Amino acid sequence: MNKHKLQYVRAFIFLLLMYLSQAATAVTVTENDTAIQPDLFSRYLVDSGAQASLDEIRRRSADFIAVDNRRQLNFGYTHDAYWLRLEIQSQLLQPKLWILEFEYAYLDDVSLYVVRPDNIKEMHAGRYVPVSQWPVPARNAAFPLMLNPGEDIVLYMRVVTQAGMALNTRLLSADQYALDNNQTVIIMALYFGMLIALGSYNFLLFLALRQKTFLLYSAFVFTFGFAASGMNGIGPLMLWPDMALTGFADRIVPAGFSVATALAMMFARSFLQMQTLAPRWHRFLSMAIPLWWFGAALTLFSNVQHALQIMSVMGIMTTVTLLATGIAALRCKVPAAGIFVIAWTLLLIGTALLSVRNAGLIPSNFFTVYGMQLGSAAEMLLLSFALAARFNDLKRQKEKAQQALLDTLMQQEKILEQRVSERTSELEKAKMQLQRQATEDALTGLNNRNGLRQYFSQLKKHTPQDEVIALMLIDLDDFKPINDRYGHGAGDEFLQEISRRLQDIVQENDAIGRMGGDEFVVICRAVSDEQLVHDYASRILSAVSAPFCLSNGETVAVGACIGICMRYLHSETLSTLLRCADEAMYQVKRSGKQGILLDHDQDFPDASAPAQ
Repeated sequence: MNKHKLQYVRAFIFLLLMYLSQAATAVTVTENDTAIQPDLFSRYLVDSGAQASLDEIRRRSADFIAVDNRRQLNFGYTHDAYWLRLEIQSQLLQPKLWILEFEYAYLDDVSLYVVRPDNIKEMHAGRYVPVSQWPVPARNAAFPLMLNPGEDIVLYMRVVTQAGMALNTRLLSADQYALDNNQTVIIMALYFGMLIALGSYNFLLFLALRQKTFLLYSAFVFTFGFAASGMNGIGPLMLWPDMALTGFADRIVPAGFSVATALAMMFARSFLQMQTLAPRWHRFLSMAIPLWWFGAALTLFSNVQHALQIMSVMGIMTTVTLLATGIAALRCKVPAAGIFVIAWTLLLIGTALLSVRNAGLIPSNFFTVYGMQLGSAAEMLLLSFALAARFNDLKRQKEKAQQALLDTLMQQEKILEQRVSERTSELEKAKMQLQRQATEDALTGLNNRNGLRQYFSQLKKHTPQDEVIALMLIDLDDFKPINDRYGHGAGDEFLQEISRRLQDIVQENDAIGRMGGDEFVVICRAVSDEQLVHDYASRILSAVSAPFCLSNGETVAVGACIGICMRYLHSETLSTLLRCADEAMYQVKRSGKQGILLDHDQDFPDASAPAQ
């Protein structure tokens, strides 16, 4: 009798453990829940050949693999079908509508099977399914689930796609889904509205100025935006709801982005105008552009998955190539090259996030899914600013030509002496103002690069040959977050405060300048002792690092890296001193933020060391 009781106890414990293990793998929905991420409760199965039916998949329940982290649901490019199995336990007090949404929009065919004890409900969505047949018309595949109090259901999801397989999902209450969807619509409207505005504005500038650069930029923006609408689900939902059935829509994304990369290469060649300053890079771009167009043509004839892979490779190659070109242009002092470099850096980051996520190496989240949109929005805005600078340059050239013509007419007409005298006085004032603008930084009033160059030239002309000078290059740390969080107005206010602090601490005979962005320069005259220079830099570092209260009431602070180059004046140029200080400053950055490194002439004793 005791033996039978022991068997019953063991059976009861076994059943209890089975129940607890099953409960631990199920999503529990309660009245207080509004948004659930069910990925870690899901199990997946690979259907090689994509031929298995639901009945076959259900018989293979033991073959499903548990999901340990969200990254595990990114499978990259594949020809197989993937199945997800998810159990849901309802602890609701009354029936309630929920929405199961896939986070990634670019999925071809998504089928959902809702398995209840007495029936199985089947729903379909995705790019290969007509929008009229989607259970929820939205950017992403979404399915309604009516959950009843106390019921348990099992979901089977089958997904097939030619793009990167990303199966992250969200389970949302109907109200929360509507709220999130409205927010997404607003974001997308702002994004595509910005693209349309930028493209249209620059096209109108092309019509007015007949400058090819504006036309290329406008074509790049429109092409990129059209392809992006297909990638994020707006296009299949609103622009071509049934075109995917013909197969042509499969080419919109890879061909659109590939054509956009070719247009970007042409725009860069036209915008940077490197024929004179960097002819080798200009020839490189000229040779690369036909290859880019060839790659775009390949996306029209390759199979869809290969076309998408070609698109991803071209996107990364384009951004890296143009970033390298922009850096070369920046070194050659091509106008607006700095803005160009920043713009393509942001797009490189966004494109890399999307491409790596498509390869299944990083998980899906807001920044990886929308990385390309975020990066491209910032990139296109910055390029538009650069084009605005180009427009202003053209305007200045026109005004200069008009002024030259006016001066010629004035000379030919022999205006009265009094008016000539008055005009001469006005020109002198304008000349002084222009000279001041040419040598002063507009934001801080400090010397700009040209002002430092003039100061150095005069210093070299009127200073004994054996005088030793020290050039400090000061690069602020963590300045960009101030701009990002409080706006550029706050950033400008903070830079003006830094300039005031430098003016307060720098000695009267020394020179201060701003190189642009968050870099400052101090030229120290008549120095001989490295330790004194180091102490001088330490005081500057302390002043720069002190907290500052912005006009909006927020208190901010930054660190700084200071690279110092100490040399005999007669043997150096300003460029060599800047380069030497820049290398020292970057050594500080590589060793960690906030520090000083002094690079002295070999004739001096080695008395300096990095200080953190």
